[in-house]
Amino acid sequence: MNTLINKTLDRTNIGLLLLLDNLRHNLDIECLISANADSINRLGIGASFFGHVQQMVILAIVLDICKIYEINKTYDLNSIYGVFRELRKNEINAINNDEFDKFIRKYNGPINNNDKKYILESTINKFRKSYQKELNRFKIFRDKMVAHAESGFKDKLLPSYDVMEKLFCFGADFHNLVSSFMAIHSHDLMGNRSVKYSLRELLQQLGVEDIKTELQ
Repeated sequence: MNTLINKTLDRTNIGLLLLLDNLRHNLDIECLISANADSINRLGIGASFFGHVQQMVILAIVLDICKIYEINKTYDLNSIYGVFRELRKNEINAINNDEFDKFIRKYNGPINNNDKKYILESTINKFRKSYQKELNRFKIFRDKMVAHAESGFKDKLLPSYDVMEKLFCFGADFHNLVSSFMAIHSHDLMGNRSVKYSLRELLQQLGVEDIKTELQ
């Protein structure tokens, strides 16, 4: 099987990996605190601390998602777009990659074309379009709450946690796909939940019972 060797693409894809890994951990913190908020409040230990952490994590999640899905044709980015822009400079049609077909089928990309770059770009654009309203809401929140701290702007205006997870999963799948083009063993973004497990242990030590690990 032909593999792609490109240092610039590899560096950009690693940058995307770091953003996605950070998002994964931030999502897990948000999930655990939200799912167990009632129990934490009833316990009466550290409630203010966890509330503050949750606010900081929400801001971090917004920044992570905005960076991962940012499009800028002038500057180099470690975003999905930035990685694809580097990938587009390379020949990938000759790469026989089962992960490519799996990715395209999963996200309902076009299958009646032999140009892999076109197929992949169309799939990315289709996914972005399906979540464009939500991505715009993240950007508005970033601009008003993070950059300018506009009073009265609430995080309740953000998309749901489920949307955040879907945006993470697409980014992780895309990163893994590009890594497979380069025959690189990628970091396990889906399975690395060390921060979540650590926070769960902390909640157990504090006396929180029947800890929920998923949002209902």
